[in-house]
Amino acid sequence: MDIWKDETCMILLFGGTLDQVLDDVVEVDRAKRRLLNYHWRKDTLFFKNLVMPKLKERHVLVKNIHEEIGHFNERRTLAEVKKRFFWHDRI
Repeated sequence: MDIWKDETCMILLFGGTLDQVLDDVVEVDRAKRRLLNYHWRKDTLFFKNLVMPKLKERHVLVKNIHEEIGHFNERRTLAEVKKRFFWHDRI
């Protein structure tokens, strides 16, 4: 599941408290483990060292990279996307 759709993780990432989700201890433990790989830097969410763009931004990011690298093919564009960004269903 994409981190931006993971309600428990989003509560915790945006400074929410565990008492908002404590009714499901297994869910809280899952979210805590998952969040070990995520961190904020200013207003940007990162997965390890890769930017974790919001869902609505992804199409534009791919398009911009395609234009930036000189309109190369899909494989090269996606390779460049993978160097800079992370999301779970990227190709």
